[in-house]
Amino acid sequence: MPQKVLLAFLSLLLVWIMLTGLNKEEIMFGVAACGLIALISSRELIKLSVAPKLNPRRWLFFLVFAAVFLMEEVHSHLDVTQRIFLGGAETEIFTLDTKIKNPAALTFLGNAITLTPGTTTLDVKDRSLLIYSLDVQSERTTERFEGVWERIFI
Repeated sequence: MPQKVLLAFLSLLLVWIMLTGLNKEEIMFGVAACGLIALISSRELIKLSVAPKLNPRRWLFFLVFAAVFLMEEVHSHLDVTQRIFLGGAETEIFTLDTKIKNPAALTFLGNAITLTPGTTTLDVKDRSLLIYSLDVQSERTTERFEGVWERIFI
């Protein structure tokens, strides 16, 4: 139980600092708020054992995912901007089947795909995502996300 509270606290505090910055007062308030939230909801935030979540391999692949996401985000913004000025959208709807079993991981993957301009996750069922895309090549982007994301959660 204390491990779950600590992991929940550190995760919440990391998100808090990313959202608010390194202001002394904000961090002090964040420590108090994140501590209270971690105490109250750590059982719901972290369902299974803590040990796999602290695996350094997972964190390394999360950093790889962040880099891939950032590169694809920039590429997608440039691509959508070009399509606005020059036209030529080739829309499609496709299904991305994954090996990911964790519903939270599937939701996060769907949100990452939706955050990329030109794509929207329409539905998540079982282990597949239904995706609308402005560009036929967006399937490559979603497969890159999935490939790295599977290494984090499998």
